[in-house]
Amino acid sequence: MDERETRRIGYPLTIPVVLLQSEAMQRACATRDFREIFRLVNRRTGTSHAAMAAAIGKMTSSRVSDIIRGVRGIRGQEVIERVADGFGIPGEMLGLPRRVWESSPGNVGAIDRPDPNLESVVDSESTARARYAKNNPRGLDLLAVAGLRQQVQNLDARYVSEPSTALIAETGQHLGQLAHWHTCTTTYSVRRDLHAAQAEASTLMGQLVWDASGRTDHGTARRYFAQAEVAARELGDPVAEGLALLRTTFVALYGEKNPRAGLELARRAASTVQGSSHVLGGLAVLHAAEAHAMLQHRKDCERELSNAERHFGKISEADAAAPLFSPSQFGRVAGSCFLFLGNASRAEEYLVDTVNALPDGSKPHAVALANLALACIRQYKLDEAIAAAYAAIDILERHRGAGGMNLVFQAGRELKSWRGVSGVHDLYDRLMGLMAA
Repeated sequence: MDERETRRIGYPLTIPVVLLQSEAMQRACATRDFREIFRLVNRRTGTSHAAMAAAIGKMTSSRVSDIIRGVRGIRGQEVIERVADGFGIPGEMLGLPRRVWESSPGNVGAIDRPDPNLESVVDSESTARARYAKNNPRGLDLLAVAGLRQQVQNLDARYVSEPSTALIAETGQHLGQLAHWHTCTTTYSVRRDLHAAQAEASTLMGQLVWDASGRTDHGTARRYFAQAEVAARELGDPVAEGLALLRTTFVALYGEKNPRAGLELARRAASTVQGSSHVLGGLAVLHAAEAHAMLQHRKDCERELSNAERHFGKISEADAAAPLFSPSQFGRVAGSCFLFLGNASRAEEYLVDTVNALPDGSKPHAVALANLALACIRQYKLDEAIAAAYAAIDILERHRGAGGMNLVFQAGRELKSWRGVSGVHDLYDRLMGLMAA
C-alpha cells in the first residue's frame, strides 16, 4: 500500500496510481473534463456507477451515468471537491486547494464517509428493490429496473476484457427477469425503462453468444440483436436501435463474410442514427468503408473513411453514444481496410499507432495486434510479425476474444511457408496451446 492509499484509509474508493498518472487522466483533470474522468474510473477500474456515486456522496448512480453519457455536467466547486475526495484525485490536478487527506495520515477527513466494509447504500437499495420485485412484480418500480440496468451495464463493461462464457449466464438471468416484468407492469414510466433495459441486455447477449461461439452462431446473435431493435423502436430510441443494427453489421462482415449484406446494414445503421449520434454514425460509416474494402472498392472505401473522420470530428458531450467512442477505433478499422485492399505498409502505419493507443489486454487490443502481425507477414517482416502475434496470444489466453482468435490463427496459416524458422516454430507451439485451452 503506497503513502497515498495509506492516507485514504476509511474512504470507500481510491483510484490506482497507474490510472492517476496516465496521460488520459492527467489531460482530463487539467481540462476538468469530468465526463472523461468518470468514464476512465468506470472502465479502467471496473467500479460501478453506484459505487462511484456513493464514494462522491450526495449523488445517484443515474447521475453518474448521465455524466458519462454527456447528458449532464459538473460545475459547482463543492461538487468538484467531492469528486476529488471521492476518487482520491490530488487537489492540484483539478485546480483545487490541497485536500485534507493529502497531508493527513489515517482516516482524517473520512468521518462523513460510508463504512468501507458495508455495501454502498445505492447498491443495497437497488438490489433489495430488484430482489423484492422479482417475487412481487406488483411492487416493481423505477429503482428496481435501474438496479438491473446497472448490473447489465457492469457486465457490458467487463465484456471488453473477460471471457464471454463467464458473462452469459448472468446476462441470461437478467433477460429472463425482464421478460417476466414485462408481463406484470402497466405503468408507462416503468415500461419505458424496461424497454431500455431490454435493448441493452439483448444487444449484450447477442455479442456474448456470438463471441463465445467463435463467431459462428450467427442465427442466435441475430435473434438477440433483432430483439434489441424491437425494444429500441418501442422506446423510440434511434441510438439503441442503431447500435443493434451495427452489431448485426459485424455478424455479416466478420462472421458470414458477406460484405454486401454488411454494407446494407451499415447504411441502415447510419440512416437510423442520423441527427442523433455522430459516434454511431461515424462507426457505421467506418464499417461501410470496411465492407467496400472487402469488395475491393478502393475509392468508395477511402470516401467513407473520410466521412467517418468528419463524423468523429463533430462528436459533442451531448452524444448519447459517447461512451462507445474511442480515438483508436478509426485506426483499427482503417488498418483492416488497407489489409483487405492489399496495402500492407499503409495498414501497418495505422495499426502501430492503434496498438500503442489501446488499453493493454482488451479484446480490441488483441484484434489490432493480430492484424498488425498480418500486415508485417505480408511485408516479409518476420521478427515484427512474430512479436505482434505473441503479444496477441498473451492477451487471448486470458479472454479468448473470437475476433482476435480468428485473426491470429490466420496469421499462423500465412506463416506456413516459414514454419522451419525457429521463431515461427515456437509461435506454432503457442497457437496449439491456445487451441487446446
